[in-house]
Amino acid sequence: MMTMDGMMTSNVSAADKDFIGTTEGFFERYVRNLAYYDRCEEAYERTEAQYSALMGKPKYTSYGSFRAAYSRFYSKKR
Repeated sequence: MMTMDGMMTSNVSAADKDFIGTTEGFFERYVRNLAYYDRCEEAYERTEAQYSALMGKPKYTSYGSFRAAYSRFYSKKR
């Protein structure tokens, strides 16, 4: 469950954790977050914060590593 500021609460379902825990789920959450932020990097930081709150560690080491993985992922889907 999310609060008004988009933070995950402690009663997160296993399905939510499984969703954002996947690479594709992380990217989908990032795309969803783009609607709420002026810059792509801000949406990434929000997504990373949501992931870290659930998983206890960040998924990517930096915005640059995220962008490289995002680009590779979607270039393979074409």
